[in-house]
Amino acid sequence: MSYYKYYFSTKEIEGSAERIAAKNRLIYSLLERHLPAEAPVLELGVGKGFFARLCDEHGHPYQGLEADHEQCRMLEQDGIEVTCASVPPVTMPAPEGGFGLIYSAHLLEHLKGSHEVHRLLADCAGLLADDGVAAMLFPDAMAMGKHFWNCDYTHAFPTTERRVAQAMADAGLEVMAAHRLCGHYTGGKRLLARLGSHPLVLGAAQAIAGKAERRDLFYRGWMYLQQDILLVARLPRAD
Repeated sequence: MSYYKYYFSTKEIEGSAERIAAKNRLIYSLLERHLPAEAPVLELGVGKGFFARLCDEHGHPYQGLEADHEQCRMLEQDGIEVTCASVPPVTMPAPEGGFGLIYSAHLLEHLKGSHEVHRLLADCAGLLADDGVAAMLFPDAMAMGKHFWNCDYTHAFPTTERRVAQAMADAGLEVMAAHRLCGHYTGGKRLLARLGSHPLVLGAAQAIAGKAERRDLFYRGWMYLQQDILLVARLPRAD
Protein backbone atom coordinates (compact mmCIF):
# COMPACT_ATOMS: atom_id res chain seq x y z
CA MET A 1 0.00 0.00 0.00
CA SER A 2 1.46 3.35 -1.00
CA TYR A 3 2.25 5.97 1.60
CA TYR A 4 -0.41 8.67 1.91
CA LYS A 5 -2.82 6.76 -0.31
CA TYR A 6 -5.62 7.91 2.03
CA TYR A 7 -5.33 11.49 0.74
CA PHE A 8 -5.72 10.54 -2.91
CA SER A 9 -8.40 7.87 -2.46
CA THR A 10 -10.76 9.59 0.01
CA LYS A 11 -14.14 10.50 -1.45
CA GLU A 12 -14.25 14.18 -2.37
CA ILE A 13 -16.80 16.53 -0.85
CA GLU A 14 -19.17 17.91 -3.47
CA GLY A 15 -17.71 21.10 -4.89
CA SER A 16 -14.30 20.59 -3.26
CA ALA A 17 -12.41 20.50 -6.57
CA GLU A 18 -13.87 23.88 -7.54
CA ARG A 19 -12.97 25.36 -4.15
CA ILE A 20 -9.41 24.03 -4.30
CA ALA A 21 -9.02 25.35 -7.84
CA ALA A 22 -10.22 28.77 -6.61
CA LYS A 23 -7.73 28.67 -3.74
CA ASN A 24 -4.91 27.92 -6.16
CA ARG A 25 -5.96 30.86 -8.33
CA LEU A 26 -5.84 33.08 -5.24
CA ILE A 27 -2.36 31.79 -4.39
CA TYR A 28 -1.14 32.35 -7.94
CA SER A 29 -2.47 35.92 -7.86
CA LEU A 30 -0.40 36.57 -4.72
CA LEU A 31 2.73 35.11 -6.30
CA GLU A 32 2.27 36.55 -9.79
CA ARG A 33 3.54 39.98 -8.76
CA HIS A 34 6.93 38.43 -7.97
CA LEU A 35 7.23 36.41 -11.21
CA PRO A 36 8.64 37.57 -14.52
CA ALA A 37 6.64 36.41 -17.52
CA GLU A 38 7.36 32.78 -18.42
CA ALA A 39 9.62 32.28 -15.37
CA PRO A 40 10.32 28.54 -14.89
CA VAL A 41 8.51 26.94 -11.95
CA LEU A 42 9.34 23.95 -9.78
CA GLU A 43 6.59 22.56 -7.55
CA LEU A 44 7.41 20.20 -4.69
CA GLY A 45 4.44 17.92 -4.06
CA VAL A 46 2.24 18.24 -7.13
CA GLY A 47 -0.78 16.54 -5.56
CA LYS A 48 -3.69 16.59 -7.99
CA GLY A 49 -2.11 19.16 -10.28
CA PHE A 50 -4.18 22.29 -9.60
CA PHE A 51 -1.18 24.64 -9.41
CA ALA A 52 0.56 22.89 -12.31
CA ARG A 53 -2.38 23.64 -14.60
CA LEU A 54 -2.33 27.31 -13.61
CA CYS A 55 1.37 27.53 -14.44
CA ASP A 56 0.66 26.04 -17.85
CA GLU A 57 -2.20 28.49 -18.45
CA HIS A 58 0.14 31.41 -17.67
CA GLY A 59 2.98 30.19 -19.87
CA HIS A 60 5.46 29.10 -17.20
CA PRO A 61 7.78 26.20 -18.02
CA TYR A 62 6.81 23.77 -15.27
CA GLN A 63 8.42 20.83 -13.52
CA GLY A 64 7.05 18.97 -10.53
CA LEU A 65 8.17 16.44 -7.95
CA GLU A 66 5.60 14.05 -6.48
CA ALA A 67 6.23 11.14 -4.09
CA ASP A 68 3.15 9.01 -4.78
CA HIS A 69 3.77 6.66 -7.72
CA GLU A 70 0.12 6.18 -8.66
CA GLN A 71 -0.48 9.91 -8.56
CA CYS A 72 2.58 10.46 -10.78
CA ARG A 73 1.09 8.09 -13.34
CA MET A 74 -2.23 9.97 -13.30
CA LEU A 75 -0.51 13.35 -13.61
CA GLU A 76 1.55 12.15 -16.57
CA GLN A 77 -1.63 10.91 -18.26
CA ASP A 78 -2.99 14.42 -17.78
CA GLY A 79 0.04 15.88 -19.56
CA ILE A 80 1.76 17.30 -16.47
CA GLU A 81 5.55 16.97 -16.39
CA VAL A 82 6.38 15.29 -13.10
CA THR A 83 9.25 13.34 -11.59
CA CYS A 84 8.34 10.69 -9.03
CA ALA A 85 10.62 11.32 -6.05
CA SER A 86 10.50 12.15 -2.36
CA VAL A 87 12.11 15.24 -0.86
CA PRO A 88 14.48 16.18 0.65
CA PRO A 89 16.90 16.21 -1.04
CA VAL A 90 15.63 18.19 -4.01
CA THR A 91 17.57 16.58 -6.84
CA MET A 92 15.86 18.30 -9.77
CA PRO A 93 18.47 20.17 -11.86
CA ALA A 94 17.74 23.84 -12.30
CA PRO A 95 17.28 25.35 -15.76
CA GLU A 96 19.89 27.81 -16.97
CA GLY A 97 19.66 30.83 -14.67
CA GLY A 98 17.64 29.00 -12.03
CA PHE A 99 13.94 28.69 -11.22
CA GLY A 100 11.83 31.82 -11.01
CA LEU A 101 9.56 30.13 -8.47
CA ILE A 102 9.88 27.10 -6.24
CA TYR A 103 6.52 26.37 -4.63
CA SER A 104 5.14 23.83 -2.21
CA ALA A 105 1.73 23.51 -0.60
CA HIS A 106 1.23 21.47 2.56
CA LEU A 107 4.58 19.73 2.38
CA LEU A 108 6.69 21.13 5.22
CA GLU A 109 4.41 19.78 7.94
CA HIS A 110 4.95 16.23 6.66
CA LEU A 111 8.75 16.34 7.00
CA LYS A 112 10.33 14.46 9.88
CA GLY A 113 11.80 17.45 11.69
CA SER A 114 13.88 20.61 11.57
CA HIS A 115 16.85 18.96 9.83
CA GLU A 116 14.70 17.86 6.88
CA VAL A 117 13.01 21.28 6.71
CA HIS A 118 16.41 22.98 6.66
CA ARG A 119 17.73 20.68 3.96
CA LEU A 120 14.72 21.20 1.73
CA LEU A 121 14.83 24.99 2.05
CA ALA A 122 18.59 25.09 1.53
CA ASP A 123 18.17 23.00 -1.63
CA CYS A 124 15.50 25.43 -2.82
CA ALA A 125 17.79 28.42 -2.21
CA GLY A 126 20.46 26.77 -4.33
CA LEU A 127 18.08 26.25 -7.28
CA LEU A 128 16.60 29.77 -7.41
CA ALA A 129 17.38 32.39 -10.01
CA ASP A 130 18.92 35.56 -8.59
CA ASP A 131 15.51 37.24 -8.76
CA GLY A 132 13.52 34.06 -8.03
CA VAL A 133 11.28 33.35 -5.05
CA ALA A 134 10.54 30.36 -2.86
CA ALA A 135 6.94 30.18 -1.64
CA MET A 136 5.77 27.77 1.05
CA LEU A 137 2.12 27.26 1.98
CA PHE A 138 1.49 25.48 5.28
CA PRO A 139 -1.14 25.13 8.02
CA ASP A 140 -0.93 27.50 10.98
CA ALA A 141 -0.37 25.15 13.89
CA MET A 142 -0.87 27.99 16.37
CA ALA A 143 -4.40 28.59 15.07
CA MET A 144 -5.27 24.90 14.66
CA GLY A 145 -4.07 23.72 18.07
CA LYS A 146 -4.65 20.00 18.61
CA HIS A 147 -6.29 19.67 15.20
CA PHE A 148 -2.87 20.13 13.58
CA TRP A 149 -2.16 16.61 14.86
CA ASN A 150 -5.65 15.16 14.66
CA CYS A 151 -6.42 16.02 11.04
CA ASP A 152 -3.56 14.00 9.51
CA TYR A 153 -1.47 11.20 10.97
CA THR A 154 1.50 12.20 8.78
CA HIS A 155 1.85 15.67 10.32
CA ALA A 156 5.26 15.64 12.00
CA PHE A 157 6.73 19.18 11.92
CA PRO A 158 4.51 21.86 13.55
CA THR A 159 4.44 24.75 11.08
CA THR A 160 4.03 28.33 12.27
CA GLU A 161 4.95 31.60 10.60
CA ARG A 162 7.76 32.16 13.11
CA ARG A 163 9.27 28.66 12.81
CA VAL A 164 9.22 28.56 9.01
CA ALA A 165 10.62 32.12 8.77
CA GLN A 166 13.48 31.05 11.04
CA ALA A 167 14.13 28.00 8.87
CA MET A 168 14.13 30.16 5.75
CA ALA A 169 16.66 32.52 7.32
CA ASP A 170 18.95 29.60 8.20
CA ALA A 171 18.70 28.41 4.59
CA GLY A 172 19.84 31.82 3.30
CA LEU A 173 16.41 33.17 2.31
CA GLU A 174 14.80 36.48 3.21
CA VAL A 175 11.04 36.55 3.83
CA MET A 176 9.53 39.30 1.70
CA ALA A 177 5.79 38.65 2.12
CA ALA A 178 3.42 36.74 4.41
CA HIS A 179 -0.21 36.01 3.60
CA ARG A 180 -2.89 34.37 5.76
CA LEU A 181 -5.46 32.36 3.85
CA CYS A 182 -8.77 30.87 4.88
CA GLY A 183 -9.74 28.62 2.02
CA HIS A 184 -10.24 30.67 -1.14
CA TYR A 185 -12.20 33.41 0.61
CA THR A 186 -11.26 37.08 0.71
CA GLY A 187 -12.71 40.22 2.28
CA GLY A 188 -15.89 39.82 4.32
CA LYS A 189 -16.30 36.18 3.25
CA ARG A 190 -12.91 35.43 4.76
CA LEU A 191 -14.05 36.84 8.11
CA LEU A 192 -17.16 34.65 7.99
CA ALA A 193 -15.01 31.64 7.11
CA ARG A 194 -12.77 32.34 10.11
CA LEU A 195 -15.88 32.34 12.32
CA GLY A 196 -16.88 29.03 10.74
CA SER A 197 -13.48 27.57 11.62
CA HIS A 198 -14.17 27.83 15.37
CA PRO A 199 -14.14 24.46 17.20
CA LEU A 200 -17.67 25.08 18.49
CA VAL A 201 -18.93 25.03 14.90
CA LEU A 202 -17.29 21.66 14.34
CA GLY A 203 -18.76 20.30 17.58
CA ALA A 204 -22.27 21.38 16.62
CA ALA A 205 -21.95 19.96 13.09
CA GLN A 206 -20.67 16.60 14.25
CA ALA A 207 -23.34 16.37 16.94
CA ILE A 208 -26.04 16.36 14.28
CA ALA A 209 -24.05 14.42 11.68
CA GLY A 210 -24.98 10.94 12.88
CA LYS A 211 -22.99 8.38 10.88
CA ALA A 212 -19.20 8.30 11.05
CA GLU A 213 -18.89 8.95 7.32
CA ARG A 214 -20.93 12.14 7.60
CA ARG A 215 -18.90 13.25 10.63
CA ASP A 216 -15.74 12.81 8.58
CA LEU A 217 -17.21 14.85 5.72
CA PHE A 218 -18.08 17.65 8.15
CA TYR A 219 -14.58 17.46 9.62
CA ARG A 220 -12.85 17.74 6.25
CA GLY A 221 -15.10 20.62 5.23
CA TRP A 222 -14.31 22.36 8.50
CA MET A 223 -10.58 21.77 7.97
CA TYR A 224 -10.78 23.63 4.65
CA LEU A 225 -11.61 26.76 6.65
CA GLN A 226 -8.52 26.53 8.85
CA GLN A 227 -5.89 29.22 8.46
CA ASP A 228 -2.95 28.60 6.13
CA ILE A 229 0.13 30.79 5.85
CA LEU A 230 1.93 31.57 2.62
CA LEU A 231 5.51 32.78 3.10
CA VAL A 232 7.35 34.19 0.10
CA ALA A 233 11.14 34.47 0.33
CA ARG A 234 14.04 35.41 -1.92
CA LEU A 235 17.80 35.32 -1.96
CA PRO A 236 19.42 38.28 -0.16
CA ARG A 237 19.94 41.34 -2.34
CA ALA A 238 23.36 42.96 -2.51
CA ASP A 239 23.41 46.42 -0.93
